[in-house]
Amino acid sequence: MANLATKAGVEGKQRIKIDTPLIRMTKAQIIRKGIELGVDYSQTHSCYDPSAEGVACGECDSCLLRLNGFQEAGIKDSIRYKI
Repeated sequence: MANLATKAGVEGKQRIKIDTPLIRMTKAQIIRKGIELGVDYSQTHSCYDPSAEGVACGECDSCLLRLNGFQEAGIKDSIRYKI
């Protein structure tokens, strides 16, 4: 779509390619890959509605997907949750 919707793409001056290496991976696989690459998950969160202090709610869809991914990966999630 970007090649049809941008001036560079339409004029053929630039071909836009979007790489999506995680698209076919489960959340657990992504978490394991992150651990393998040295990601410090304590510095991340996925919450749609964190507290003012940055604590994840633990109830929104994003938190539930993250918690399930860590559980399936067999890894404890290192962030704090309100629940």
